[in-house]
Amino acid sequence: MGAKPGSPHNWGRWGEDDQIGTANLLTPERAVQASTLIRTGRSFSLSVPFGRGARNLGTRHDPIHLLSATGTDNVAGASSAHHLQDADDLVVLPLQAATHLDGLAHVGRDDTLYNGFWAGTVSAREGATRLSADRLATGLIGRCVLVDAARHADLDPFRGVVDVAVLESTLRAQGVDVGPGDVMLLRTGWIGAYTARDRPPRTRSCGLAPSTLEWIADRDVAMVAADNRTVEALPNPEGTAILPFHRRALHDLGLLLGELFALDELAAHCARTGVYEAFFCAAPLPLTRSVGTPLNPLVIV
Repeated sequence: MGAKPGSPHNWGRWGEDDQIGTANLLTPERAVQASTLIRTGRSFSLSVPFGRGARNLGTRHDPIHLLSATGTDNVAGASSAHHLQDADDLVVLPLQAATHLDGLAHVGRDDTLYNGFWAGTVSAREGATRLSADRLATGLIGRCVLVDAARHADLDPFRGVVDVAVLESTLRAQGVDVGPGDVMLLRTGWIGAYTARDRPPRTRSCGLAPSTLEWIADRDVAMVAADNRTVEALPNPEGTAILPFHRRALHDLGLLLGELFALDELAAHCARTGVYEAFFCAAPLPLTRSVGTPLNPLVIV
């Protein structure tokens, strides 16, 4: 079975062998054009801290960070025969434990993945032999637009819903629009609210309504990233299906989705300057056959 009849889809748009979906919209020409938005050279990291001492914001277990050589070993006399004192470490990391990009092999439907690839091309033995996240390792570069719905619409960060009306009214208020090849950064206020509470509701999150997908597809957006766990609202405000936006975005459109993006500092800057568009860049890890990847996205203003 293919993409749902009557729903927007990109199967075959960039060829029957395409494995990067809407990343095709992040063209070199658009990257050059986005670079003209750099005025001060100031850089904002959109990545949340993870690992030792950091709060786990995701649904995966904490990274396991181990030191294989340490300063305490050195001062205890364990330096090498060449008297080199060094420290070294390793990590066991769920690839979607913190700020990350969902690979197009992450979610399928009816035994298929984006562009008609069989869901069985992802296996425990081989990993993602199609649609792996490392295919995007050359980088995601282009114009980004911050949609600060949390500030404009005064959303409940746990129960709010961002529908088309909220998207359009927020963009009007900010004096900016979203267009082809753009990276849309959605601020719901979830991360700030979650970290401010000792016992936040883990099963509820403000996010996009499933019906916004047509609006996003019409604008040919290359990537949607949000400051919550799932981009979309939880639970589904339009029915009982679980993660319907994910299913259609990844499976039908090949739409890049970023989660757990730290947007508060950037949002404060945009509110002060009145400028909500900027240069965006992020590089997935070149970890072969992966279905997701950590990111340290940068916005340069």
